[in-house]
Amino acid sequence: MKRNNLNKWATTLLVFSMLLTGCSHVDGDSVTDNGHLTEPVEETVTGASNDLILSETTAESSRETLKLFVDETWWPYDSWNGRIPELVSEKLGIDIEVTVAADDTAMNLMIASGEMGDLVCTGKFGRMSDPNVCFSLDELAQMAGEELELHSVLRYVNTADDGNIYTVMAGFSPESDMKKYDKAVYEGPGLAVRTDIYEEMGSPEVKDLKDFESLLARVKEKYPDKIPFIYNSVHNNNFIKVLFGATTGSEGFIDIDGKAVPFIKDPNLKEYYATMNDWYRKGYMSDENFAFTSDDNDLEYMISDKVFAVSKYCDTENVFNGRMKKAGCDFTVTQLIDLTYMDGSKFHQTSAGWRGLFVPKSCSNPELAYKFIKFALSWEGQELLQWGEEGVDWEWSEDKTYPVMKYDFDNPNTDEGVKYWGWMYHNSVTNSIPGYENGGATYAAKKAITDIAEVNPILGMLRLNADSEEQAIMKNLSELYKTKSVEIITAPSAEASEKLYEEMLITAEELGMSTLEEWAAPRYEEKKVGYDTIKNNEK
Repeated sequence: MKRNNLNKWATTLLVFSMLLTGCSHVDGDSVTDNGHLTEPVEETVTGASNDLILSETTAESSRETLKLFVDETWWPYDSWNGRIPELVSEKLGIDIEVTVAADDTAMNLMIASGEMGDLVCTGKFGRMSDPNVCFSLDELAQMAGEELELHSVLRYVNTADDGNIYTVMAGFSPESDMKKYDKAVYEGPGLAVRTDIYEEMGSPEVKDLKDFESLLARVKEKYPDKIPFIYNSVHNNNFIKVLFGATTGSEGFIDIDGKAVPFIKDPNLKEYYATMNDWYRKGYMSDENFAFTSDDNDLEYMISDKVFAVSKYCDTENVFNGRMKKAGCDFTVTQLIDLTYMDGSKFHQTSAGWRGLFVPKSCSNPELAYKFIKFALSWEGQELLQWGEEGVDWEWSEDKTYPVMKYDFDNPNTDEGVKYWGWMYHNSVTNSIPGYENGGATYAAKKAITDIAEVNPILGMLRLNADSEEQAIMKNLSELYKTKSVEIITAPSAEASEKLYEEMLITAEELGMSTLEEWAAPRYEEKKVGYDTIKNNEK
């Protein structure tokens, strides 16, 4: 996803001071929806006392304000401005005051303080799914005089260990919806190369690693001043890992022979490391790569004419080309998609969602916050917040299975506030089908990743409780993995690299890896049985 530099508040103190004051309470109808894709029709919803049509608008003078904290440092918007936010505000009678996290510590500090404003958009499911920290959605629905209606699969995968649902995490769709909307695809990693250099090499077929390594060797020989290959520090060289069928996670669990084990134990990582070490020793990679800390470092290197190939994401071609054009570059990049299909490649789609909207106990108007969340979860809300205005920004296809976009969905006009507010909540369907009509590299790359995906959201449901022993062990394993990965890749010989890999696994065991396996075993079996009984449900 896109990462743009934002002007954020300078200190956490200022964040707190703006959140200490809340919105004034108003009694209003709340919005209900079943929380998953339905036919695109106007929705009528029942509140405590009367029916509310979502298409009704509210005068600006009667609007109430909710304070939203977005726990994503890369978030493209730092204010609720533009045509689309204004339409949402008119419809709901709600204005939003936005704070975007300045760094990765802000959310934890706010949780500790207890002052989190009215709405929080974060991926910290375990920490926020706590009755002492947040309201549950069922509790909020009761305040509004209604019952929370959710697709049975969404309810299952979003249920916390205490049996409550505190949010519906973005980025996940039930299998029934993925089948119903057959243009829907998953997001995932991708690989892009300099178009001019690639064409100069004769645009050779690149269908496996042997082809790609041959291309890197030719680039190194002809362009000794360029780095043949780099990978993005945020996406962690995930595309190359996919080619080996290895996990792309740096935490969490994987399935080995029907058992959930910590990610670091994935046997496919061994061959991945051996290949990366080989590339490093051949000069295809640079030490500079391992010092990258920003999501934009790879783009900066490409703009500076320093690199040939970048392992990043499915939208790299579109994102890079748009930014490079603005920077005045006279060259572009091209996504290499056929390589995705090489023998042995596999994309482990284990996510049950990665970001949610929570209502903290500091919320001054829980019913109003619930009204906003329910709109964001509804079909109408996802349409407007992510796609834009029907008839202006998009139209339905003739068979009403995908929107025909009237703008470049991969490079929207951010001044209008389109698309990215929809990332507070979207699912796999609404986030991907807009790309079908436009086609192009992004959709093709997503389609390729989807074709090789192995879907197992149960692994994503193995969420460790905040501040637990298991969470501490997983954090230590993640730090071990990040540190040792660099050492393994940059080892002076293949033998030294393999030895470091084996030492990493020994250290992982010493850190308590077996404890995590013992914790995960009964939960994985129980959740898998439950999921298998409902995974094909239509509602």
